[in-house]
Amino acid sequence: MEKLKKAILVYNPKSGNANMILSNFDLITTKLLEKGITLTLYSINKDYDLFTEILKNEKYDILILSGGDGTLSRCLSELYSKNIEFPEVAIFPTGTSNDFAKALKIEENIENWIEKITDKSAKNIDFGLINGKTVFLSSYAGGLFTKISYNTDKTLKKTFGKIAYYINGLGELTNIKTFDLDIVLDGNETIKEKAILYTILNGKSVGGFENVIDEASMNDGFMDILIVKNIDNPLDIPKILIDLMNSNLTNNDYIRTLQAKKCKIKKVAEEIDVSIDGEEGENIDVTIEFISGKLKVFC
Repeated sequence: MEKLKKAILVYNPKSGNANMILSNFDLITTKLLEKGITLTLYSINKDYDLFTEILKNEKYDILILSGGDGTLSRCLSELYSKNIEFPEVAIFPTGTSNDFAKALKIEENIENWIEKITDKSAKNIDFGLINGKTVFLSSYAGGLFTKISYNTDKTLKKTFGKIAYYINGLGELTNIKTFDLDIVLDGNETIKEKAILYTILNGKSVGGFENVIDEASMNDGFMDILIVKNIDNPLDIPKILIDLMNSNLTNNDYIRTLQAKKCKIKKVAEEIDVSIDGEEGENIDVTIEFISGKLKVFC
């Protein structure tokens, strides 16, 4: 008999659609076992120590991560910081915001998620690394709208989903803050802008906007940097949002896009919000690099 593969499903019970995991657990285990894969279930909480100890002391072929972008990046950060090699990774996107899954074209049904593991091969995917220790998969951002993802009431998110983010975002438009952005690209090119928002993307999607940077790739070793400059006329904001939704950035004078393998962002003197894959971050000096060849994802 061929040796069985081992998978561990790590899920966040507080994510937007976490109930899909328990209500379909029999389906998941049966379908995987038909393909020679045994499954262990682990429920994540605020303490990740046991999770990392399990993967440190027992070898798994497949790590299935269920939750939103923040849950996924936190799990991988914990493994990376403890020098634990990543198993091949599968994504079950059960969070309210799943930009990483959207960028990988992972659909919103559990049969599709299982099929990715049983019928597809894992592919190399880049990830961002902050100050040599913190992993992000989708985006690192500062300025306007960045706190919406972690500042929106959890009950509101579960009830209204993505709409809750948009409702919460309307209030941001009445309090736009300009700040001085200072970025050094690949050790030599310095970028200085009066900005209201910057975001570093892995792939095309961010904050519910799909194909923001249409030519972006998730396995080329490059980060895509999007800067929204200071807006003199607030009436221009709707046009910027429309251009973001329509991937029409080249014709918008307020938006600047850049590419790099590594960048340094100086702490912004002004008080701004920072998010890392939708979770709250800090406004500090950061060095961000993109890592290739260490993460394989079923997609």
